[in-house]
This record gives sequence, structure tokens and C-alpha cells, in this order.
Amino acid sequence: MSYQITLNTWSGSSKAEAAEKLASVFRLGNDKAVVVVDHLCQGMPWRFDQPIPNSQADGASTYLRSLGFAVDIQSVEGEIEPLSDAVAMPAAPQKEEAGVSTPEDSYRFKFQGDGRILLNISFVNLIKTVFTLGVYRFWAKTNVRQYIWSQTLFWGDRFSYHGTGKELMKGAIRFGSILILLILATVYVTFNIGPEAGGLASDLLGFIILIMIPALMVGAWRYRLSRTAWRNIRFSFRGKRMEAVTLYLKGGIFLGLTLGLYWPFFKMKTEKFWRENSWFGDVQFRFSGIGKDFFKKFIISIILTPLTLGFYQFWFTADLKRYLWSHTHVGGATFRFPIKGKDYMSLKVANFFIILFTLGLGFPWVVVRNQKFVTDNLALAGNIELNKIVQEMKDSGAFGEEAMDIMDVPIDMG
Repeated sequence: MSYQITLNTWSGSSKAEAAEKLASVFRLGNDKAVVVVDHLCQGMPWRFDQPIPNSQADGASTYLRSLGFAVDIQSVEGEIEPLSDAVAMPAAPQKEEAGVSTPEDSYRFKFQGDGRILLNISFVNLIKTVFTLGVYRFWAKTNVRQYIWSQTLFWGDRFSYHGTGKELMKGAIRFGSILILLILATVYVTFNIGPEAGGLASDLLGFIILIMIPALMVGAWRYRLSRTAWRNIRFSFRGKRMEAVTLYLKGGIFLGLTLGLYWPFFKMKTEKFWRENSWFGDVQFRFSGIGKDFFKKFIISIILTPLTLGFYQFWFTADLKRYLWSHTHVGGATFRFPIKGKDYMSLKVANFFIILFTLGLGFPWVVVRNQKFVTDNLALAGNIELNKIVQEMKDSGAFGEEAMDIMDVPIDMG
């Protein structure tokens, strides 16, 4: 069996080195390799015009990813089909420039990832992580993200991820150092003042970490968005850490006072914070959801979830996701996510059995299924002038990102 290799984007640190390695791998001239890398930086994919033997495909793919290339490898029979101009340079932007409005149904997402490829990436990551005593985990996470991002398309163009393992490692070292100092301070109080004072110091440490979680979530989301791009335009997050701490602290208090009935209002306020502080270039996302719209569904869920042995939760979650996306706007467009409870249940139940019967080895296929489910259903309806969005780079370190990873706190939206 033979494979074709397509490079979709490049997000390394040295363009000259990447071009030199690319020329060596594919036996290209240096000038051509430089042009290829330049085109990849502009979002124009490149495909090698010769088939790759099965024995070399995985090795070449892994090596290219280590250089910062987003690689798509697919089995092929016969000759390689060259990339058309329409694929390399989408014609849709030309319509916008000519003043022709784009039909609403053309703003579609798509995911082209493959479970087998993701399994190969995960397996190589596992081996390297074990042999480096866990140090490679930062680069492993980056490799997976680069693949997932590069296989996700919007309006025919791929997303790209520009984070690095080195950034994640630095963030982990910074957070770990602070955490160790706090723990040492607690131990010092225990041995020099007394167990009671040590217990109070330990409780105070736990409270500080709890209070820090929203601030760390801001850092994590800021980092992840700042390393995400579409058409070479970066996303950014502009929310303030103290604003997040205040929001979650007040929300926690009201949740306790209302025995949880405040949850729909708290959920909409947090979603408004995360979504309205997210930007694509110089365009801000907006959120119009309000708690009272979802309060009735929340009460129904409280009643029906235990009566249906938990199965109604699938329908409630589908309703919630559909509501959140339908009230999320960017420019003059609004997202659409018309999923149903039975579709969401089918996805999650099937994922559970895939994990169960493969003893966890099917997890890459679960990731692919989840991504496909989202992109197959998510669309952006309305008018938005994508070509007029101005790039506004908002840099961010990875301190919050790795802190959240250490404490295993999810930060995904929707």
C-alpha cells in the first residue's frame, strides 16, 4: 500500500531550517523548498507528487511534524492526485472582494482527521514520554493539537496551531515552582509553629488554589486562542483575571445560597465572559444568552434526569449546546448547532463502547468522532466580511495553560 503526503501549514521557529529539511526529505531544490514553506505560512497546502511506501509513511510523517509541519497522510492507489488551484487558493475570497455576498450555508466547518493517524501520533508520543521520564509530554500535547487543528476546516481553509512544547514546559515549571513554595511554607508553619497552625495554613493554601482557578483558566484560554489561527489571522482572549475571579466567586456564593437553582444564570454569565472576550483578529465575538431563557429547561432536567436514570441529561446537554451556539455571534453572523438529544446520546454511548471494547486503544477514534460531530453540525449563518478582518496579535505565555492541565480543570466552551 502507498500513501500520499500533504503539508497543510507550518508553525515552526526557523523557516530556513524547515526549508532545508524539507528539501532533504523530498529531494527538492532549496529554492523550491523555501517557496513551499512560504506558501504553507500563507495557508496554501502542498502535496508531494510521488507515492510514499507504507514502510516510510509513518516515519516521514512523524519527522515532518517534529519540524512544525501539519501533515495529512492518506492511502492512495495509482497516481497522486495533484492539489487543484481551488484547494490551494480558495476562490471564495474573490467573491467577497467583488462585492458578492456569500450564501449563508457556505460558512461550514469540516474535520478530515483519521483515527489511525492520531493513534500513530499518540503511540509515538507515549514512547517518547516514557523514555524521557515524562518531559516529552509537553511536546506530545502540542503534536496532537497541531494535528487536530490542521484537520479542522472552516469555509475550505484549515486552522493552525502555533504553540510549542517549550512554552508549555516553561509554564509548568513556573506554576510548579510557585506551588512547591506554597507547600514548603505550609510545612514550615507546621513544624515551627504547630500542627493547628499548619492545618490552618493547609486550608488557606487550598482556598488560594481554589480562588486561583478562574485566573488560571483565563491564562489557559488566552494562551490557546493566541496560538490558534485561521488564514494566518490569530484569535485572542482579552478577559481580565480579576474579573473572572470575581465572577466565579460571586457565582459560587449564589449557587450555595439558592441550593443550585442559580445555575442557569451563572452559566450564561460565565459564557458571556468567555465568548465576548474572545476575538478573531479585530472582530469581537458576542453572546446574547440570558439565564431566564434556560431556567425552565433546567428545572425539567432536575426532575426528569433521576426518573430516566440519567438519560435525559443527553437531551438537556444537547439543548444547552444548541442554545449557547445559537446566541453566539461574530460580525453580522450567528452560529448554528442544530443537534438533537438522540444524536448526542448516540455519539456518547457509541464512544463509551469503543473505549470499553478496545481497552482504551480506540480513544483516538473517539476524538475524531467528537470532532466530526461538532464540525458536521456547526455552521455560521449570516454576513461577515472575512477578508476585511485585521490581524491583531495578542501574545500570551503558557503559565495558565499548564496550570490548568496539572489540576485537570477543563476550559472548553460549548
